[in-house]
Amino acid sequence: MRRGYRFTGRPGWILGHLLVLAAAVAMVFLGRWQLHVSEAKHFSLQNFGYALQWWAFAGFAVLMWLRVLRDHAREDPSAQPAEAVPAPEAPVAYRRYVMPQSARDGFEPADETHAAYNEYLARLARGETERT
Repeated sequence: MRRGYRFTGRPGWILGHLLVLAAAVAMVFLGRWQLHVSEAKHFSLQNFGYALQWWAFAGFAVLMWLRVLRDHAREDPSAQPAEAVPAPEAPVAYRRYVMPQSARDGFEPADETHAAYNEYLARLARGETERT
């Protein structure tokens, strides 16, 4: 086992290995079963496609588990040798939050209809229901 992957021998990770392995084996058997169903129906293309899907799912599960292991090995400082731990990066510069401008500040309606509608909405907001 490589030095950076020692964490994979811990009980929680071994349980994950077994779970992914069991799922992959089950998917391979489901693919074989779909292949037999396809043969029983004189090569049903639909069932043959399902068989290929199950095998693709099994491969995907294994590849994703390997990626999870790789990502954890890169992030976990206790799993890496001391010389492989990257130096802390410079802090990100603070960005000041700028409030959005009010819709009233410098806003000119595009046409008279738009202006009339804005006026109508303003009257509704003030509680006026009739036009004066």
